[in-house]
Amino acid sequence: MQAKTKNKLTITLTIVLFASPVVVAYLLSSGIINYHPGSTKNNGVFVSPLVKMSDYSDKNWVKNLMGHWTLIRRVPEVCNTQCQVLEDELVRYQLSLGHRADKLKLLLLSDGFQTNDEDPYTMVEKVDISKNTSLKTMFNDLSQMSLKKGHGMYVVAPEGYLMMAFTEHNTTTEIIRDLSLLVKRKGD
Repeated sequence: MQAKTKNKLTITLTIVLFASPVVVAYLLSSGIINYHPGSTKNNGVFVSPLVKMSDYSDKNWVKNLMGHWTLIRRVPEVCNTQCQVLEDELVRYQLSLGHRADKLKLLLLSDGFQTNDEDPYTMVEKVDISKNTSLKTMFNDLSQMSLKKGHGMYVVAPEGYLMMAFTEHNTTTEIIRDLSLLVKRKGD
């Protein structure tokens, strides 16, 4: 009799052990239990739904987003001297990644550039999107979750999806921490 009871107990515990994660997952996904973790590792805001950049343009600069992380700085007007400051800021973020700096591409999107002088030594690609109204509209809408008034700083994943925005409340340290975590993600 004791062996029979022991077998029943073992079977019952095994069923409970394997069924409990399924029950917990169901309760969390159904909304019966409303649980949200208090903190996450990221400081930026995840863009939801993700934005597939190739849906907005078929230009080479969009095709070049594939295969590596890209930090985009969006300026909604013609870029003049303030762009030099923004380029410097982007380069500093890239250099802060140390030996992984080559995994981050830098992109400055604007409605035009005051000077046509292309610096062949710059690490920042500049793209005029003034003629692409759908792309401008998308960035203006996303700006509300980023730096406001059309301005923004965003991260595009190696798969070509714009997936994160940084806000005016994000410190330089927080942005660097997020970028470091992201470029480590894909162990190329």
